Amino acid sequence: MIKHLNTVWLIAVAGILGMIVIYPELLTRESISQLLGQMGSMALIIYVLMSLTRAVLLIPCTPFVLAGAISFPQWPFLVFAISLVGVVIGAFLVYSFPPFGGYDRMLEEKYPEKIANLKTKMQHKNAFWFVVGWSFFPLVPTDAVCYVAGVAKMPLRKMLSALLLGELPLVAVYVFLGAEIGEWLRI
Repeated sequence: MIKHLNTVWLIAVAGILGMIVIYPELLTRESISQLLGQMGSMALIIYVLMSLTRAVLLIPCTPFVLAGAISFPQWPFLVFAISLVGVVIGAFLVYSFPPFGGYDRMLEEKYPEKIANLKTKMQHKNAFWFVVGWSFFPLVPTDAVCYVAGVAKMPLRKMLSALLLGELPLVAVYVFLGAEIGEWLRI
């Protein structure tokens, strides 16, 4: 049963990623903001659900954070909280996913030297700061470091603490800058 679930999930992710590559305009802060604007009073609920489930499809959080800031400029702290909860839930899912699908064993069999090297780095005394730096740098996917931390069996609390330390300033800038951009666009 789990084997078929993984196949369906992989096909869904590949299909959605293919659509995003073919139609990149579907996943911009403007398109998400426009979609939320069309939802009316349900927009906030839809935004929360989208923010909390985006990691299942390996979609980056940045467009969702900016879209929320633009769509809900009157609630920047709420968007900030929703965004951080979405980052934590996404990190937890990506961190926990390798053992669930047996992908950790598959990767270790396919790439034993690379995985061993990453595990060594993630179990090193500076692993915490490695995750902080990775999370703070906006041009790399945060989910990737969570995945590696899960494969390397880095303690979940340590990974989440480092992730939040790196993501807090980045998400704050996105939310409050996005709210300002949203107000400017409405003028």
